Amino acid sequence: MLRIPGEGEESAPLMAPLQKVDFAEQEPDPRGEKRVRATRKKKKKEAEVIDWDASPGRWRETRKKGKRVIRPLLGWMISIGAVVGTVSLIVKARDTDKAAAGDNIEEKLDQFDELVNAPLILPDDELVDPVELPKIMERSEADFIGLAEPLAEKFFAAKKIEDILPIVHDPKGAWKKIRAYYPGGVISPLEISKFNSTGRVSYKDNFAAVSIMTADFEQKQLAFIEDDEGLKIDWESWIGWSEMPWAEIIKKKPREPVLVRATLKWVDYYNFAFSDESKWRSYRLTSPDGENMLYGYAARNSLLDQRIRPGEPKSNVAVIVKIHYPEDAQSGKQVVISEYVADGWVIAGEGE
Repeated sequence: MLRIPGEGEESAPLMAPLQKVDFAEQEPDPRGEKRVRATRKKKKKEAEVIDWDASPGRWRETRKKGKRVIRPLLGWMISIGAVVGTVSLIVKARDTDKAAAGDNIEEKLDQFDELVNAPLILPDDELVDPVELPKIMERSEADFIGLAEPLAEKFFAAKKIEDILPIVHDPKGAWKKIRAYYPGGVISPLEISKFNSTGRVSYKDNFAAVSIMTADFEQKQLAFIEDDEGLKIDWESWIGWSEMPWAEIIKKKPREPVLVRATLKWVDYYNFAFSDESKWRSYRLTSPDGENMLYGYAARNSLLDQRIRPGEPKSNVAVIVKIHYPEDAQSGKQVVISEYVADGWVIAGEGE
C-alpha cells in the first residue's frame, strides 16, 4: 500500500531505476545443441504471446470455444439442407410423374372419344361369321320352362306307350326300345313333387336338362332335345337305357361290345385276368338303378383311359360306354371297356 511521506521524509521512487543485467555464459548442455535450440524456440514463442497485449490468453480461449460450437452447428445446417433438397427433388419427381400420368389418361380419353365418335368399320371379308346357337338355346330360359313343364306333366302322367310317343325324341328309333322296356305296353304313372327343383337349367350341345324331384324325394335329370318337330323329351337318358339289361349282361357274359349307361368311378381293384396294374386302369361301373355293379378296365394311359377318367378320383360321373367280357373271363364282375360313347346319358346328335 502506498504511504504518503511525512514532513522531512524523502519520497520513495515510483519506478525502479533501470539496471543492466549481465547474462552469464550458459554452460554447454550435455545433451548437445538440440537442447539449446528447443529452449530458444520456447522463449521466442512466449515473447510472441506477450506481444499480443489485449488479453491474449482470454481471446485465444474464446476463439477456441467458438470453433467448437460453430463447426458442429455448421455441419448440422449442411445436413438439414441436404435432406430438404433431397425431399424437394422427390416431391418434384412425383409431381412430374403424376402430371405425365394425367397427360396419358387425357390422351387415352381423347383416343376413346375418337373411337366412339368414329368407330372402326371393318370390310365385309374381315367380319367373323356369327356363332350359331343350338335350337334349344334360341329361346329364353323362361320361355323354355314354359314349354318344358307341360310336356313333362304329360310324360309322367302317361299310362301306355302311345301316350309318350308324340312327346319323346326320335320316336321311330325309340319305338322298339320302348316296347321292350314296358312289357305289354303299360306304363306306371310317376308322381312328381317338383319340376325344376334346383331352379337351374343346364345346357349342353343340343339339349337342356332340369332337375326333377319325385314323390319319394329322389333327384333325377330330365333332358329335352330341340328337333325339327319342336321340344321333345329324351326318353333313353331318363330311364338309363342299355342295349341289354345289366342282370342279363352279367349272366350271359357277352364277348361282343354292348352299349350301357352307367355311373363310373375310379377305383383300385386288380384281380384275376386284370391283376397287372401297370397294364390296366380299373373303374367301377354301376347300373342306373343302382342294383348291379361291374369292374371295367381300360388300357392304362391309353386315349380311352384319358377320356373316361374322372377329374377327381373319388367322383362319380355318368357315362355311356361299350363293354365286353374277355375270352378267358375268370370273373362275371370284370369287363373290358372297349369304347367311350359320351359323357352323361344323352347322345346328342349333330345338327339337331
